[in-house]
Amino acid sequence: MDISKRRGFMYPSFEIYGGVSGFYDYGPLGSRIKKNIEDLIRKYYLVDEQCFEVECPILSPEAVWVASGHVKSFTDLMTKCLKCGEPYRADHLAEKCIERSCEGLTVCELDDIVKEYDIRCPKCNGKLDKIYNYNLMFQTFVGPGKNKEIAYLRPETAQTTYLAFRRLWEFSRKKLPFGVLQIGKSFRNEISPRQGMLRLREFNQAEIQFFIDPDEKDNMDFGKVSEINARLITKEGEECTMSLSEAVESGVIHLQIIAYFLGKSLKLFEDMGINPDALRLRQHKDEERAFYSTDTWDIEYISEVFGNIEIVGISDRTDYDLKAHMGLSKQDMNVNFNGRKFVPHVIEIAYGIDRPFYCVIESSYCEVDNRIFFAFPKDIAPYKVCVFPLVRKDNVLEKAQEVFDLLKKEAIYSFYDYSGSIGKRYARADEIGVPMCVTIDYQTLEDGTVTVRDRDTKEQERVEINKLHAFITKSAE
Repeated sequence: MDISKRRGFMYPSFEIYGGVSGFYDYGPLGSRIKKNIEDLIRKYYLVDEQCFEVECPILSPEAVWVASGHVKSFTDLMTKCLKCGEPYRADHLAEKCIERSCEGLTVCELDDIVKEYDIRCPKCNGKLDKIYNYNLMFQTFVGPGKNKEIAYLRPETAQTTYLAFRRLWEFSRKKLPFGVLQIGKSFRNEISPRQGMLRLREFNQAEIQFFIDPDEKDNMDFGKVSEINARLITKEGEECTMSLSEAVESGVIHLQIIAYFLGKSLKLFEDMGINPDALRLRQHKDEERAFYSTDTWDIEYISEVFGNIEIVGISDRTDYDLKAHMGLSKQDMNVNFNGRKFVPHVIEIAYGIDRPFYCVIESSYCEVDNRIFFAFPKDIAPYKVCVFPLVRKDNVLEKAQEVFDLLKKEAIYSFYDYSGSIGKRYARADEIGVPMCVTIDYQTLEDGTVTVRDRDTKEQERVEINKLHAFITKSAE
């Protein structure tokens, strides 16, 4: 985290005004890594799954969130200290004190626990106020004066995708299944966001909604992931390791299509640079699963620093959302398909961006022989290449600039650095995870070759300038 802040990956927002918890800036390097993560998700779903991509407003009228149930139910249980005023999420505070899960408990049940165990403010030992439901949405208004309308910043991208279902159905040429990807910002007014980037008030999501025939919940491509072995935790708390095909056949994972996207996500995270040995699949318990979902699974990253981090949630949302919007808007969401009329079901694959970003940072961090570097995959690294002139004289600078310009023309994201010794420049490039360094020296002036150094092995190879683009491209495969 220290390197990330110092080298421009990410850092707290509004620092000069003391900061506001739950907000982070992506710096020059972090914004590149974030974009590369998003582009990898696009490859997996727009190219491989032939999904469509949409981009919708982050602000929505109140009716959208009334229909979805967020106005009524998108709440956390909150309390605050009567002495110092510090706010707390009541279930989390209770869990720390009694060391057992408080998931799904009611206001009255939590109030009873607070009284029974005399739970007090961790900050000043003051008594806690009564527990109440706190809505996590940011409310605002659209328009001036008497004409203004209540609106909310979206707490998820999914609902804004559902609103245009009729248009998307037409665009899909009235065929099922079809998927829709939306990457964008969402907002939740968290009570007390902590743990750096893991619980933000403004965050980034990549959510895919697959509209499917409710009678067809298998996936023809399941064989591509069926033999992946995974660590699983069922809703009953039982832990096991088995292949995805075994999980489906034994009924541990109820739907083949959910198992397929769990497998696809495991492969995606590995390509992203997240340590696969630190991943596990966890089924939602009955009390935490949304009432309209038949089954929900998360993939969690086991962080050495923060513990279990949910990085994707995959669930069968049935026809709940489309029917909810159909009921309030009076717009028909039925389709005629294969001689039947029905409202499609939705399989949702909901990725965060910020949490996988952190998991990539943690997984890629390396300390080897007093050398610190980030071993980012080449498609995720902020730069593909660094270009270094060995010396700043005898036309070496000019030749290095020529090589740098050549890489720019080939659309290879590169960084040019001539400050300090070559050893220090290698160290700086390693520290930000650049896969290759190209050094221009006196031999370059003689025979038109450059030294290409590999970040992970530190091995060096002479490559002709006119073959450099092909060499870099091949190495990135």
